[in-house]
Amino acid sequence: MRATAALVACFVIITGAVTLGSCAPVEEPATAGEFEQLVGTEWYSVRIFGQPSGWARIETQLAEGGENPRLRLTQEVKVLVSLGGQKLEANTSQVGLFDERLRPVSIELDKNELGRRSHLSATLADGRLIVRTGSDEPGTPEPEERTLDLPADFASDLIVPVRLLRGELEVGDQIEYSAYDPETDVMDTRTVTVEEPEEINGTEALVIRTQSQKLGIEVLSWVTEDGTMLRQTAPGLLDLTLERVSEEEALTSVAPFELSNTIAVEHRLPNVRSLRQVRLRIHRDVGDATELIPGSHRQSVEADGEDALVTVDAEEPPQQALSLPIEDESVARFLQPTRHIQCDDSRIIDLAQEIVGEETDAWSAAQKLCSWVYSELGKVESEPRPISALEVLDQMRGDCTEHAVLMAALGRAAGIPTRMATGLAYIGGRFGYHAWTEVWIGRWVEMDPSWGEMTADAGHMLIYASSLDPESYARAALATGRTIGAVQMRLIGYTTPDGGEVTFEEN
Repeated sequence: MRATAALVACFVIITGAVTLGSCAPVEEPATAGEFEQLVGTEWYSVRIFGQPSGWARIETQLAEGGENPRLRLTQEVKVLVSLGGQKLEANTSQVGLFDERLRPVSIELDKNELGRRSHLSATLADGRLIVRTGSDEPGTPEPEERTLDLPADFASDLIVPVRLLRGELEVGDQIEYSAYDPETDVMDTRTVTVEEPEEINGTEALVIRTQSQKLGIEVLSWVTEDGTMLRQTAPGLLDLTLERVSEEEALTSVAPFELSNTIAVEHRLPNVRSLRQVRLRIHRDVGDATELIPGSHRQSVEADGEDALVTVDAEEPPQQALSLPIEDESVARFLQPTRHIQCDDSRIIDLAQEIVGEETDAWSAAQKLCSWVYSELGKVESEPRPISALEVLDQMRGDCTEHAVLMAALGRAAGIPTRMATGLAYIGGRFGYHAWTEVWIGRWVEMDPSWGEMTADAGHMLIYASSLDPESYARAALATGRTIGAVQMRLIGYTTPDGGEVTFEEN
């Protein structure tokens, strides 16, 4: 996954999911008087590693009509990034209507992710949430509609300010609840802990710690007794912070965050595609680096203090493979269509059949697909927008993510379970953020369709393997985002094709 896309996805997920803090459902319905106390508009500076790179506006209003009081919450967020001199923008606009139980009666969400626009609407009806998603972008799927059953502890992000107004929150309170996250389109489970108050610019505020079970992120919010959020941050994730400021400061003190897609290393590797193994030291600015890098069948991770010593082996071609179609129940979910890979679409199915032909050996079929994507898809250095497989077919070009996504869709259409791997890959003396494809042909095998590698070389360091459903795709972005601007890499050594060991001296 590109660093640009990961950064924007992290930003969108966090600011959209927990802008006002969260808590458990209220026992007593909210009154018109309580809603009246929440009315107002707040502005925030969105900061990445301390640099103001965007703004957020949160407005609450009393909604007219109906017998019971209702509150309208409008959230607008914008972030600017710069990559290679190219200025990019992402923004979201979300309008929610909440009833006296503080549940969302309706949600309208419009997103612009670096030029790709999409819309989501959700409506509460008969104890269920009816969700509609769609996009006007060419090549995107037809609008979808689905119904979510709501758990008994269904809540919304307005609970903290209401319960603070009532004096119902105390230090040490911990509550678990369910909430719908429109940014990722998943029902999430969150745990909220109320911690000791701290001063923010001379004002005392309770510290609210919110942990997301589905996304695996933690957010800290500083909220006053009248329900006003003064600050919010996601520890260890781009140092992303929302700071309450004046409207003028929010709008004027903004500059694009300069983003790099690569991490420089001191030494160079000779012909990395021929190496058996590459050894690395990963250092994290704050915290334990081993939390960021997973182990896998070809990647081992060992702690050295708070550094991670990572050993990456070149992928080995499989000695044997299953026949098509693969029907193993343990990997059945990696054959399903998703919003990004429409493997049930006739265009994808027909193309996969054309490429694979009469081949029944899963590994041979996978190599045919990888070779076709590599040779037929035009190469671009960076396509920062999130692109689906159908969109890739329409434009027939893309960077590593487009190659990986199309390969994953074609593989599933041919009956081969697939995942998308995201991580850092060595090229030209640097490690760059990269995406490639994993296929399951009796075991997982990593292939790189954008570089034409039938088996991924030892310079491919994995950060996350995504099944490409909305939740998993968001987790991949967050996992990548935790490393952006936060890690240094050092080459320790490598193993040559004939088994020779080369070790670099460490300063």
